[in-house]
Amino acid sequence: MPRVFPEKLARLTRKRLFSVILILAVSVAISAVFLAFPGFKNPGGQVSAVGPGKNNTAELQKTTEFPVSDWQNAIIRVREKVAPAVVYIDTVRTVSGGRFMVPRFFRDFFGPGFPESFEGPQFEQRGTGSGFIINPEGHILTNEHVIRYADKITVTLKNGDTFEAKVMGSNPEIDLAVIKIDAKKPLPYAELGDSDALQIGEWVVAIGNPFGFQETVTVGIISALNRSLKDPKEHGYLIQTDAAINPGNSGGPLVNLEGKVIGINEAIISNAQGMGFAIPINLAKKHLDELTTPAPPTPWLGIWMLPVNEELASYLNLPFKSGVYVDSVVQDSPAAKAGLKPRDIIREINQEQVASPDELAEKIRRLKVGDKITLLVWRDNQFRTFTATLGTSP
Repeated sequence: MPRVFPEKLARLTRKRLFSVILILAVSVAISAVFLAFPGFKNPGGQVSAVGPGKNNTAELQKTTEFPVSDWQNAIIRVREKVAPAVVYIDTVRTVSGGRFMVPRFFRDFFGPGFPESFEGPQFEQRGTGSGFIINPEGHILTNEHVIRYADKITVTLKNGDTFEAKVMGSNPEIDLAVIKIDAKKPLPYAELGDSDALQIGEWVVAIGNPFGFQETVTVGIISALNRSLKDPKEHGYLIQTDAAINPGNSGGPLVNLEGKVIGINEAIISNAQGMGFAIPINLAKKHLDELTTPAPPTPWLGIWMLPVNEELASYLNLPFKSGVYVDSVVQDSPAAKAGLKPRDIIREINQEQVASPDELAEKIRRLKVGDKITLLVWRDNQFRTFTATLGTSP
């Protein structure tokens, strides 16, 4: 056993004692830090230490909780504010089966007097859509394609009341229309926002009646702005959103979290997921005056028309191969009063040649009820002139 001198033993003892004291001091300092800051969090928001006696799970939930209640309340408030102004639109229109030419074989077989055409059966076609009230008087903004060619438009309010609506104005180029109901009392209406202030990523809410399920609420974001449905590469004006839009949503409002309408839901891409499009509300604002002004009555002549083609021209031995064949004349119509008859062929209107029924209809559409028109008509192998006064379309 080695021998230790007293002075060396004393130095060794002092060194060991100093080390022990240093270790104890560092331990006490570290413990003091954790005791002083039991809820210390790292920059990511996760709890890295908790104080003694605390529930670790509760502390973790407290420091990482998302304000779900605020988000839910925002959507609920939007629905409560806007839904009373959203309406369900039901339309009925009469669709004709079309007119069909009788083959020449049958006309030759049965001889003169056998009809050269016949009209297919008519049937009712129903459609549905959405809209929203824009003032207490009952004006409703919707898509033009929702009410196009409708013979009857029925509007159902949130409380179940139903009214027959009339079209005030429509613009197929921007797919917007305004219809009106007479509720005989002020109606709740939606507040219009500013679509120019939209930002990509902004939360929006769509409210409508998809597939007849009234007051359906869906949520999404503004996915893009200035979209075009004709060509995705072109600069357009539509709002793109991933809020679910389905058949029946057309015409319903797209709303921001302030409960203000910023778009009118219009279309979807059927083979895509979450790609809906809406018309900016500012575009609608620019056209509201024309849309809320009653449209002038549609001028009407009152004939059923067929195009003159080579087959018909050959069968009737005509010296021309285009024009408008009068298949039948509506009783008491402007055409009947002017003296037009079945088998007449219209070649000109107001000294302008017409080659097809569509061309004649377009020229009449540009005129007004009460206007007089001059028609150049082929009858009995000679041209005759007739004057008609356009009436109101029934």
